[in-house]
Amino acid sequence: MSPAPPAPGDPELERLTTGLARGDESAWVRFHVEHGPALFRRLLAATRGDADLAREALQLTYLRVARHARRSASPVEFATWLRLVARSALSDARRRRRSFFDLLRRREADPVPWLAEADDPATDQRLETALDLALTRLDADEHALIQGKYFQGHDVRALVDRLGLTPKAVESRFTRARAALRTHLLSDLSRHEPA
Repeated sequence: MSPAPPAPGDPELERLTTGLARGDESAWVRFHVEHGPALFRRLLAATRGDADLAREALQLTYLRVARHARRSASPVEFATWLRLVARSALSDARRRRRSFFDLLRRREADPVPWLAEADDPATDQRLETALDLALTRLDADEHALIQGKYFQGHDVRALVDRLGLTPKAVESRFTRARAALRTHLLSDLSRHEPA
């Protein structure tokens, strides 16, 4: 028994996706007109009516389509890919929003309220001293990453080459190093907070 022959492709969709992959302006306008409203409706439903979040996810979807579009003549394949891109964009938009609100909550409950005194030389000195102390409390690998990136001006690529790691591994280590530095810094600042 031989496999079923592939379904005939849609030449209009193939022209559209080829244009999107090339970055063609007319294809992009056509994509917005033909697919934008349906994408927005789907995202609006997925956000349970949160229009701001749906718009943010739609913009992220557009960016990803512009960046990753590939030629396709299969309407089912293209629709499936588009749903996947939109769902991923919505997840990222939710994560960004959650991170932003978490940041606002942390700032509201910041244990170091005198950080707002930005023009005070004594405050600057306390901050620099606390930073120096926090840096010394990092382990050697974390210290080297922070020093290389922020004080010696190396980009991630240079650190990837120097450490022989993947970019993802370096970013992961940066995340942990920054978290450790922040923990040490806040601890030191809280202990030495002026009365």
